[in-house]
Amino acid sequence: MTNRLKNASSPYLRQHQDNPVDWYPWGEEALTKASVENKPIFLSIGYAACHWCHVMAHESFEDPQTASILNEHFISIKVDREERPDLDDIYMRAVVALTGRGGWPMSVFLTPDLKPFYGGTYFPPISAYGMPSFTQVLRSVIDVWHNNPQAVQKNAQVLTSAVQSQFQVPDNAKQMINLDSIVQDLYQNYDWQRGGWGNGPKFPQAMLIQFLIQRAMKGDHIAQQMAIHSLNHMAQGGMYDIVGGGFHRYSTDASWLVPHFEKMLYDNALLAQVYLHAFALTGDSVYKHVATNTLDFILRELAHPDGGFYASLDADTVDGEGRYYAWRMDALKHALSQEQLTLMQNTMDLPGEGNFEDGLLILRYKDNLHVLAEKLNTGIDNLLGELSLIFSILRETRKKLAPPTKDDKIITSWNTLVIQAFAEAGLLLEQERYLTAAKDALNFLLTHLQDKTGSLMRSWSQGKADNPGTLEDYAGMVLALRAVYEIDFSPSIFSKMREIFGIMRSEFKGEGHLYYDTHANLSDLLLRPINLQDNAVPSGNALAAKAHWLLAQYEHDTESLEQFINMVRMVYSQARNYPSGFGYWLEMADLMSHPAQQIALVSSGGVETIEPFLKIYRSKYRPDSVIASRYGGMGETKELPSLLEDRNMLDDLPTAYVCLGHTCQQPTNEVKQFERQLYNKNKSFS
Repeated sequence: MTNRLKNASSPYLRQHQDNPVDWYPWGEEALTKASVENKPIFLSIGYAACHWCHVMAHESFEDPQTASILNEHFISIKVDREERPDLDDIYMRAVVALTGRGGWPMSVFLTPDLKPFYGGTYFPPISAYGMPSFTQVLRSVIDVWHNNPQAVQKNAQVLTSAVQSQFQVPDNAKQMINLDSIVQDLYQNYDWQRGGWGNGPKFPQAMLIQFLIQRAMKGDHIAQQMAIHSLNHMAQGGMYDIVGGGFHRYSTDASWLVPHFEKMLYDNALLAQVYLHAFALTGDSVYKHVATNTLDFILRELAHPDGGFYASLDADTVDGEGRYYAWRMDALKHALSQEQLTLMQNTMDLPGEGNFEDGLLILRYKDNLHVLAEKLNTGIDNLLGELSLIFSILRETRKKLAPPTKDDKIITSWNTLVIQAFAEAGLLLEQERYLTAAKDALNFLLTHLQDKTGSLMRSWSQGKADNPGTLEDYAGMVLALRAVYEIDFSPSIFSKMREIFGIMRSEFKGEGHLYYDTHANLSDLLLRPINLQDNAVPSGNALAAKAHWLLAQYEHDTESLEQFINMVRMVYSQARNYPSGFGYWLEMADLMSHPAQQIALVSSGGVETIEPFLKIYRSKYRPDSVIASRYGGMGETKELPSLLEDRNMLDDLPTAYVCLGHTCQQPTNEVKQFERQLYNKNKSFS
């Protein structure tokens, strides 16, 4: 018999529809029932690709005896953290305050007024790992709820106060940050043997590496060394799936070999961009190869037919965790020719005893691909071509296995990240299919995840959009619209960008210069959080800061520029003390360290008349620039950016305006002069 989760929009919730637990989704029905019956709430938060979530579900939530305890004494609520990141953030802070650590599944006990009074993460079915069994936890909570309600209320108040204190807005508006000092601190803690920072588990730190790339573009050689070294080590395989493309969530060891095998859309969007930007910085074709393989993986395995992108692939299959991605030597010998097998043996670590469970092999190169190409006396592009052929064969072999489960919900903010990646790659690499992917995904979001009032929804699955959009959804949408606007400069796209930006400012306005993470109309929360720290994805406030920076450039909006500056200054002390938790903010601080460049192109002809200028502009990665264009029949519509106001053609020819901090050089219709002006950032303009 199914429970209330059978009609949920979240695939994760639907995974629990056949549990004997009388689950409720988070909502008015469950919260009212807890209040009326004065029962504690058992809140279980996880996500579809979470390995230990599946383990606890099998051990406890599928067990009739455990379910009977939950059903009699608790109101049990199941939440998908990807649909409700606000709930996840609030109650994870309570768990960390209580236990000193966090993770998923998250198991929290709440009073009917939503205050946490006890919690943890995974609980085993029997006492193990130094933890009580889940049923022991339940019986202890039942006992204290009925026999010591004062202790419950005291715990609830202490934990709630601890959570509230963590959301207090810092008063750092006058503090300054030294980005060179941040780079030096990162250098001191860098792992020069294996790449990255820290020991296992080791995360890819895409936003931090992106910050280093931006510093490298300004001549910081130390920043470039760290960025390149990290990217080289990750590209060798293991956490990076060299056969299928794309990155797993993180490495369980310090050497990037054995990953936690789920593949998340957001990781791959962010890492594709980082490798793309590294290619733009260095011209190294290995980085281009990794970027395009990652984007192609997204198109091949995470794309909805109508344009959006799914959330993730699970770590587990019916054969076990990671078995889909690991190999036996016999399977490689059977699939490949002797020549191909020899190339694999010359380039990859293939120990006879294996390097994973049960003698299986996770494929990883022996060294940097450039070093291997030199040893094999071949060019890097030739080696990449031969390896790509091998991997295409192995992908076909892999298809014979049971594939990982796909979380088929489409999350607005994660899709905005991948839209930016496809748009940038399409323009820089001149790949029309990537531009099409970006535009189709944006169209999907605007069609299925924006309602008639203009408000955004958080997620969509199986024809149904659910949960109000968060700050990161709105701010991310502004950035995605900008990315698609710069493909063909559609006035309607820019108008939509203005519209979403306006809703973000009015419905999420918070304390000081910052924003709340949740919409003003959302009332089912213990508190309304303001979160600054970046996690696996940029924080909503960091994305909102970038949105303000963009509008300041397009609209010559001094208020937005001031807001951007004040927002970035609010996180200076945290970013200085914990740079890995504020990588996107550091990117913003780098933008703040110098004037931005604004480019305007005008022509009475079609887009082809400005193509020579666009080709020059798009040949480089330009994080501190924006570009707008008016061509053909666009006219002087109000939908156009203010950057295009009073921009006239010279001699009735296509004309470019290159400005720095909104002070412009002389307009030109000469492409070579335009190229010189783009690099002339230190000149005093008239």
